[in-house]
Amino acid sequence: MKKRWVILAAGVWLAACTAGRAFDTVKLKPTGTVVGEVVKMSPLEVAVKQGALEKKVPVNQIASIMYDSSTEPSSLNAARMAARRGRYQDALDVLTDPKKIPADIERREVQQDVAFFKALCTAKLALGGTGKVSDAGRTMLGFIKDNGGSYHYLEACEQLGDLYVAAREYSFAETYYAKLAQAPWPDYQMRANVAIGRAQLAEKKLAEAEKSFDTVLGIAAEGPLADFQRMAATLGKGRCLAEKGQTEQAEKMVKDVIAKADAEYGELHSRAYNTLGTIQRKAGRTKEALLAFLHVEILYFAYPEQRAEALANLEQLWNEVHKPERARKAREILDTYFKNSPWAQQKGG
Repeated sequence: MKKRWVILAAGVWLAACTAGRAFDTVKLKPTGTVVGEVVKMSPLEVAVKQGALEKKVPVNQIASIMYDSSTEPSSLNAARMAARRGRYQDALDVLTDPKKIPADIERREVQQDVAFFKALCTAKLALGGTGKVSDAGRTMLGFIKDNGGSYHYLEACEQLGDLYVAAREYSFAETYYAKLAQAPWPDYQMRANVAIGRAQLAEKKLAEAEKSFDTVLGIAAEGPLADFQRMAATLGKGRCLAEKGQTEQAEKMVKDVIAKADAEYGELHSRAYNTLGTIQRKAGRTKEALLAFLHVEILYFAYPEQRAEALANLEQLWNEVHKPERARKAREILDTYFKNSPWAQQKGG
C-alpha cells in the first residue's frame, strides 16, 4: 500500500513540475525521439533542454521537429508529413491556408518551419513542371538569406542547387551543393557529391559525374544515412555506365538497389525505376523499359520530377509498341500537370 502511494505521489509531482512547460519532439533518423524544449539551433545542431540538462542533436540525425502544441498550429505537422511523403501539393494547400496556418505565429522556429516547407514544396513542384523554376528559386533563396541559423539551412541549399540545375546554371548549383560538403558528417559529404554528380550528368559531363559517384562509393562510412547515399550514388553510376554502353552491369547495380532499399524510400525507388527503364531502353528492351517506367507512374506518382520523366519515356515507348492512345494519354498528363518540366518539352516519337 505504501509503495502504491509513493508511485501516486511521484506522478502528482511530475505533473506539477511539467505543467506549463513547452515540450518539443525531435524525431530522429531512422527511429527514436528526443523530447524537451528546443532552445537553440544552427545549421549543424539543435539544442534541446531536458530539465537541467541540454542535449545537442546533430542535424543529420533529425527527421523532423514537432513543436509544442501551444506554439504551432495543429495542421502544421500534417503538412510536414505530407511533404516528406512526396505529397507536395497537399502540403502546400495546408501551408497557404490562413485558416489552418495563421499569419500571427509568434515562435521563430515555427515561422521558419512554415517558410521552409512552403519553399520546399514550391521547389519540388517546380522541378516536376508545376510552377516556374525561377519563382521557386527566388523563394528558396529568400529562405536561405533570412534563416541562416535554421536547422533546415543545408537542405535548403541543396534544394536551391537542384533548382539551379533545372535552370542549367550549373556553376551556381555546385556552389550551393558545396555547402553540404563542408558539413562534418560523412553522409552529408556523400549527399553533396551525389548532387554534384547528378548536376554533371545533366551537363553531359560523363567522366566527371562518374568520378563524383565513385567518390561517394569509396567513402567507408557506416549506418543507414550513409547506406542511403551509397544507393543514390549507385543509381548515378548506373546511368553513367549505361551511357558508355555497359548496360548489363548497370542493370545489375540498379536492381540490387531496388532489392535492398527500404520501402519507405519512395523517391529513391522512383529514381531507381526511371534509371532501370533508361538502361533497358539503351539495351533495346522496350517491354522491360515500359514496365520500369510504369512502376513510377503507378506506384510513385507522388514524386513530380520523377513522374514527369517516366511519362515522357512512356509516351515514346507506347508509340514504339504501336499503342498511340496510351501515348496520347501520357502526353495529356504531361501537358496538364507538368507543362513547365523539361520532360514535357520532349515530343514522343
